[in-house]
Amino acid sequence: VQAKKIDIIGDMISNEYQELSLLDLIMKVNGYDEDKALEKLRRCTVCHFNAPTAMLICSDRDACWIRKYDQKKSYDIDAAIVTTHMMLEAENIGVGTTWVMHFIPEAVKKEFDLPDSYEPTAMLMMGYPAPDAEPYPGHFEFKDEKELVFYNKY
Repeated sequence: VQAKKIDIIGDMISNEYQELSLLDLIMKVNGYDEDKALEKLRRCTVCHFNAPTAMLICSDRDACWIRKYDQKKSYDIDAAIVTTHMMLEAENIGVGTTWVMHFIPEAVKKEFDLPDSYEPTAMLMMGYPAPDAEPYPGHFEFKDEKELVFYNKY
């Protein structure tokens, strides 16, 4: 994936989500030492798909909004919003992504020397899909609406 496209995705997020105080949210795994970074990434997950490019999305638990009623921190929600927007922007510029959450958090923290307050939330494997690529069949399995939507009571 061209560096210019990676920058477009990263810039879109950093410009759009500054008010969330997600400091250093995006760690670009591809970069100056791409092979070494991807090697580290592969030690953290079996779901790397041999992608040529990846992004590691982390959230800073100490730099997020906190709901005053129960002290719920928003870092995981904020990171999910950002990751979704990154995927949409990638699709918009012709880059395929796969959201990976099947990884070993402690391995990620060690391999990438993350600060203690940072939590790895998601990995985006990125590349150009093969012409015959198909979504996982499970993406088309849905529960009945009556199992998911409730009106005024559960």
